Amino acid sequence: MDSRPPPPPPPASNGRTSTPVGFGSGSSPLTQVQARPLSRASTPGAANVGSPAEPQSAGRSPFGGPPVRTSPSPAPGMSPRPMPGMSPRPMPQSGAARVTSPLARSAVSPVMGGMALSPQQNAYPQPPRPQQAYPQAGMSPQQGYSQPLQQAYPQPRASMPPQPQHPAQNAYPQPPRPQQHPAQQAYPTASLPPQQQQYPPTSLPPQQQQYPSASLPPQQYPAQQAYPQQQMSPPQVGSPPQMGASSRRRLYPEQMASAYAGQQAPQGAAEAPAYSGAPSAAPAFFVPGAGPAPVTSPSALMQGQPMQGQPMQGQPMQGQPMQGPGQPMYGQGQGQVDGLTQQFGQMGMAEFQTMVLNGRPDLAALDEAPPAMRLAPGTMCVAAEECAPRFQRSTLNAVPRTDKLLKKTRLPLGLLVTPVCADDDVAVAPDIVRCRRCRTYINPFVAFTDGGRRWRCNMCGLSNDVPLTFDYDSATQTQKDRWSRADLRNAVVEFVAPLEYMVRPPMPPAYVFLIDVSYAAAQLGAPGVVAQTIRDTLDQLPDADGRTRVAIIGVDAQLHFFQMRAGAEPQQLVVGDVDEVVLPAPADLLVNLSDARSSLDLVLERFGTMFSGNHGVGNALGPAIRAAQQMLGGIGGRIVAVMTSPPTTGEGLVELRAEGRDLGTPRESELLRAQGTWYKNVAADCSRAQIAFDTVFLGQQAMDVATVAGLARYTGGTLLHYPAFMAGRPEAVRFASEFGRHLAGAAGLEAVLRVRASKGLRMSAYYGHFFLRSLDLLALPSVDPGRCYAVDLEIDETLPPVVYFQTALLHTTALGERRIRVVTQAVPTTDNAHSVFHHADQSAIAALLAKKAVDRALAARLEDAREALQHKTLEILGAFKTLCTQASSGAATQLQVPRALRLLPLLTLATLKHPALRGGNNVRVADRIAAMSLVLTLPPETLLQPLLVPRMYALHELEPMVGLDDGSGAVVMPPHLPLSAEVLSPRGIFLVYSGADAILWVGRDVDPSLLSSLVGEPHMQSGVFTFPDLSDNGSSRPGFELNYRTNNVLRALSALCHGMWAPPMFVCREDGDQQIRLLLAQRLVEDMDTAAPSYSQFLNQMRDKINRGSF
Repeated sequence: MDSRPPPPPPPASNGRTSTPVGFGSGSSPLTQVQARPLSRASTPGAANVGSPAEPQSAGRSPFGGPPVRTSPSPAPGMSPRPMPGMSPRPMPQSGAARVTSPLARSAVSPVMGGMALSPQQNAYPQPPRPQQAYPQAGMSPQQGYSQPLQQAYPQPRASMPPQPQHPAQNAYPQPPRPQQHPAQQAYPTASLPPQQQQYPPTSLPPQQQQYPSASLPPQQYPAQQAYPQQQMSPPQVGSPPQMGASSRRRLYPEQMASAYAGQQAPQGAAEAPAYSGAPSAAPAFFVPGAGPAPVTSPSALMQGQPMQGQPMQGQPMQGQPMQGPGQPMYGQGQGQVDGLTQQFGQMGMAEFQTMVLNGRPDLAALDEAPPAMRLAPGTMCVAAEECAPRFQRSTLNAVPRTDKLLKKTRLPLGLLVTPVCADDDVAVAPDIVRCRRCRTYINPFVAFTDGGRRWRCNMCGLSNDVPLTFDYDSATQTQKDRWSRADLRNAVVEFVAPLEYMVRPPMPPAYVFLIDVSYAAAQLGAPGVVAQTIRDTLDQLPDADGRTRVAIIGVDAQLHFFQMRAGAEPQQLVVGDVDEVVLPAPADLLVNLSDARSSLDLVLERFGTMFSGNHGVGNALGPAIRAAQQMLGGIGGRIVAVMTSPPTTGEGLVELRAEGRDLGTPRESELLRAQGTWYKNVAADCSRAQIAFDTVFLGQQAMDVATVAGLARYTGGTLLHYPAFMAGRPEAVRFASEFGRHLAGAAGLEAVLRVRASKGLRMSAYYGHFFLRSLDLLALPSVDPGRCYAVDLEIDETLPPVVYFQTALLHTTALGERRIRVVTQAVPTTDNAHSVFHHADQSAIAALLAKKAVDRALAARLEDAREALQHKTLEILGAFKTLCTQASSGAATQLQVPRALRLLPLLTLATLKHPALRGGNNVRVADRIAAMSLVLTLPPETLLQPLLVPRMYALHELEPMVGLDDGSGAVVMPPHLPLSAEVLSPRGIFLVYSGADAILWVGRDVDPSLLSSLVGEPHMQSGVFTFPDLSDNGSSRPGFELNYRTNNVLRALSALCHGMWAPPMFVCREDGDQQIRLLLAQRLVEDMDTAAPSYSQFLNQMRDKINRGSF
């Protein structure tokens, strides 16, 4: 008995010709009939498609069940022939739901040549699928679904002759139908189940997927027995091309498209006749190489998500074996691989390189530029010069668009700003144009609208009016080209500040020198060396307009003032009452440098002999500072305090703390904090009065540097420390060179610094030497060239495609001119974690983390700072492993990092081994404070190399051009060597340069002639010496070529550091002094020492912690 429901009644006649059910337009409303299970007993004569005994291609069942194996014969006990009056049809599995819809009954089947299907075939259940068109016609979205051949050949009605169909015809697009089921919208044919419409099995060529091969026995195909292949009618005119059974040539989408469009058919296929149903244009197939490929984002590709129409990684196509590692996919030749590589390169995938950390680090990468920022075309209103990294650099050159993504990557987001660089030449803009809402200065990233009459701010988006004088040159009274303006052509520009930017007229540069003349200083010979250095530097002080002022005060238990008048003998005025300091003379203490130059030279010339026999004990530094404040209170300036003993008299006295027993213990952190708040309060008062402090510490006597260092830290000053200072020794030469250069630097005075960012970004913390006047305003009484300031950023809301950072520094130049230096930087944003990691600036990240670690060590404990630095590095590498590698959840045998961060572990280890954070008990508190000051103030390009990671060269095997001019004025540098003792050979000479010092390592078996060519002597002993210059007026002398080339290398290294250091040279014999050998061991950061592991051990520790997740 037939269990099928009766067919619906035909529509009532309305005077027109009625349309049969199989040719309906499909516009009837979608209805749902109650589903009931069909069992095998209910249809004894029908074949059960879901049964394993039915012929079905290998793979997954159409219902998403487990894979089933095909069988060429029908199930036992079941006849392949239909019952009388019934057509053979596919049946669902036992218990499957059957849904009948008028829409399905009225749809036209292109597979059967326009024949209508029976209601039971229209009721075939539809598995849910995404509404996405797959570009390859031979592949289903389930990647491996197959369907029985009996399903592909449903029996037509008796009145309809069978028509041969081409498999690609199923994929031909059909016109849209109203009220179509959502599951059928993405598939052009609605009358057949989706697995029969346009996704034939991909394991066979198209002509074998729906057409049984002539070589197979006919009893395996029940549908073929009812309708033999020889009874099929020949192809009609206008039908798609057919292919014979012997021509098993696969048709690819582009061949199908060309066949449908009436073009030349592929070789091995029949000629394509004119197809009347073909549209004027070819179907929208994706043809490789013919147009843009519908691929996913690079992150999806790297995370294993396939391109559209490609199988998921690890899943073979139907009928193909599983591909093992390193085996190409089926049909993928070398040409296709090269084409895919080229596509990935065009998409930027070439930059997404993951490296395995093993062996030696690539130290040459420290000299590479930061990752390039890919800004969209049109970001700049005119082709302009972008911001150079030496002025400002971001830790991420692809900023995460959301705070959630930033926290996932664990990368720090911050800025490193160096507004005043050494020997910089910045363009000057004619007038100031600013946004009236956010006060952003006009820059190359604004947009002009309304015919150029308005400009849109790139920070807040406000539209501002263009000033009338914007295109007019007031100096020449002529019209000028807008696009030639300096503020539109340069990302770094200066404006001459008008009167409204001045609280008072620019003040003249003023210097007050506080020189320790106590007994401790006299023993070191410090007064004479300091006075002579100042005298030699007077001509280099900024005094272009003749307004510079200078004063000198000698400090011991009393204060020694010097009254200097033009054309008169200078007089010394001694003040013994230091409790309440009163200036002994109202004038002639702070004198004009040009007017009283003769008297000043006389004082400085006699200063050393004047206090050489001084036996006064004590240091009244606090009262001397109060006296200097009175001198500079009205004009501001700089106080330079040179100390050799601790302050023990008057205000600001400190108690000496024993540090020997506390070094290397948790109590050492207490020694890094100031004893009181007196010096910090004085610094705050001086900052408001535009007075900066430079503190210089000479000798090894305990001076409580941690307390006095607050003067320079909170006024934007500089801290210098020379523990081995002694007159007549190389350390004194080093002091004279570095101190003189510091005084002669063109510093900015009375400065304030503000950083602006796009909407959604917020500045959360600042690091460096400054006084924070408000939440976003840094007070800087003095800005030295090369001074760096770090800023921590946070994301408050979703960011736009491009974010902008603008730093404005309002300062007074050495010429007494008030100027505003503006640095603008644009950084793209991304939603891709891969882009964030692979566009990270490892130098900026390492510098920012080092500054944050030092700041935490000063506020908390050294142990906390070290652990925080290591923990942050582990978090970054662990997040990359989780988000961007295939071993995201399992243990990895090797540590994988992005290429942009390949040196981050080494830089972290080098920071931990630097005296600023170094463990153990061999770092004195004064040395640690001085090292911390350098870390806080140096820019990344100087901080990381050579300070944290020294440079090491082999001088005994220099290449022919090393140390010589390359023709462009630059010196050819030798290659970097690993910072390990393994490369040191007994017959070699090696130079280790760390900026603050230079070490010349000499092997025990070195050739004496090599030493003679280097230093002019065949033998050298361990110790400190000055490297000689044996050249002949800048030219090489015969026999001393190595000396000439080495001096050129040393000068080039000093130029890379902008000449801020004049390091002494230490000779380290392989069997020489133990202290110098220990100093060399501390510079070789890749080796293990008592404070930290070696580089390879550090990598293994990090890998194990990341695998365990214990960080």
